[in-house]
Amino acid sequence: MSLRALVRLAREATGRSGLPCWLHRAVWPHRLTVLMYHAVVAEPAPVEDWCFLDATSFRRQMDHLVRHFDVLPLSVAVDRLGSGTVRRPTAVITFDDGYQNNHDVAGPLLRERKLPATIFLTTGLIGTSDTVWYCRINQALATTREPDLEWRGERFGLGDPAARAAASSALQARLKGLPHPHLLAEVHEIVRSLGEDPERPITADSPYRMLSPVAIAEMQSSGLVEFGAHTRSHAILASLSPAERDAEIGASIAAVEALTGRPCRLFSYPNGRRQDYDAGAIEALRRCQVRAAVTTMEGANDAATPPLELRRYGIGPGLEPGAFAFTIHHCRR
Repeated sequence: MSLRALVRLAREATGRSGLPCWLHRAVWPHRLTVLMYHAVVAEPAPVEDWCFLDATSFRRQMDHLVRHFDVLPLSVAVDRLGSGTVRRPTAVITFDDGYQNNHDVAGPLLRERKLPATIFLTTGLIGTSDTVWYCRINQALATTREPDLEWRGERFGLGDPAARAAASSALQARLKGLPHPHLLAEVHEIVRSLGEDPERPITADSPYRMLSPVAIAEMQSSGLVEFGAHTRSHAILASLSPAERDAEIGASIAAVEALTGRPCRLFSYPNGRRQDYDAGAIEALRRCQVRAAVTTMEGANDAATPPLELRRYGIGPGLEPGAFAFTIHHCRR
């Protein structure tokens, strides 16, 4: 057995033992856990993607939060973090992009447990039959009959679900380095090469479907869900000019306010790594009176964490219960 496999088994066993829960309560109760989800689907995706978590795993994870955490809306948690009143394990549930399954699949599970959540909307896609670019890649790989894909001198085998998942992950990683208009053009080319129409409408029952305004209004009226902005087009901010960056931020915040009828003071950086945004983006958020922004950088939050650069633990498929506990109780280093 490899060293990596042994480490994984040790983490799983430690997580299941209850030790991470005890350490969190006893040693670092002031640390805030922010979880990052994307889509929650009734059945596992045909081509596994880190952003598509099955409902069974999500249900199990929510039950863990109920047992071991105070779960708060992001806006409330940030206030407590700033005032130093986080004194026991506290968590925030967030969703990026704004999928309809946040309402249809995750929503009932949250309501049953009375768990609040924060959803960050890619506002240019809300209420449309379009979707985020990486979903187009995933959909095309799930339906293609092509045995392989040639792109930019590289060959990706597509002979089985594992190979297709690996191709999807590799393509996404390479595409993210491109300027946004170039990225979208390349996605169209890849999707066409796989025999799919890159502009085919996303149907209402598709896991890639984005939230409708009606669903947003219903979730907000429940009192359990608050909404933030995630740009207009899901463009990585560091790839944009200052004017484009400010327009993406400002337009998405204004759209969230129009959809909810409330001020938008929360934001999520697309892709969210340190290299994906800069000081100019942070200043643009301040000008828009944003109070809290989340990254994809992993880790705990405490009173010293900048409120416009909050850390999150990304949760995707394949994370066993012990590893989940080991992660969200801040034992992973």
